Amino acid sequence: MKVTPAPTGVPQKQVVNIFSYDAEHFGSQSIHIKRLFHKYKCKIAVVDGNGLGAGLVDFLVIDQDDPDTGEPLGALGVYNDDDGLYKKFLNNAAYPMPNSLYIMKANAKINSELYAYCQSQMGSGKIHFLIDENTAKNKLLSQSQSKRMTKAKRADYLRPYVLTSILEDQMMNLVEENEGMNIVLKQNNRTIKKDKFSALIYALSYPRMIEEKGGRKHRGDLSKLMLFTSAKR
Repeated sequence: MKVTPAPTGVPQKQVVNIFSYDAEHFGSQSIHIKRLFHKYKCKIAVVDGNGLGAGLVDFLVIDQDDPDTGEPLGALGVYNDDDGLYKKFLNNAAYPMPNSLYIMKANAKINSELYAYCQSQMGSGKIHFLIDENTAKNKLLSQSQSKRMTKAKRADYLRPYVLTSILEDQMMNLVEENEGMNIVLKQNNRTIKKDKFSALIYALSYPRMIEEKGGRKHRGDLSKLMLFTSAKR
């Protein structure tokens, strides 16, 4: 996600790409994330640190090398390490990247706030998504380069748009309910997951936090901010 200041003072959020890595060792997932972090010149990665997510964090905060190129991928330093739990890993890293990892540990209250924030941002046109799968296919077919693409290359090209369609399906499947003071989004069809929607709201958690700290008054804090977000299924 790219976050860019707007003249109104409310930053614009743009989903730049979507990736999905399934059933892989945490070490491999961490390498994928760090590759994307460098490729997109991200400022911070937002990761779901609850449950299984803690195992992924353990690899993100240590040095790793790219197994294909041998290039160092570095160690992500935790931005919100208030208790200093991860400081020693950053201090011992050969390639430290301070304040590059924001650990989300959502609960019912935080989820409710993020649901409301996401809804208000979408309603005001502050979140922009990739085009869906069908639109992307039609655009690709109208281009001469499509004829030169192999089946595998075409699939790679369309993958983020396919995942965008899946994200849309997940969002359309959610039904809003209230439990006390909290908003709860439940799946109308339990076979349709909501992992990509969770990744979306977790990505929004960091700019929301910056805005609450005064980012609207100091818009340079959000200038050309790039995020990477990871959420468990």
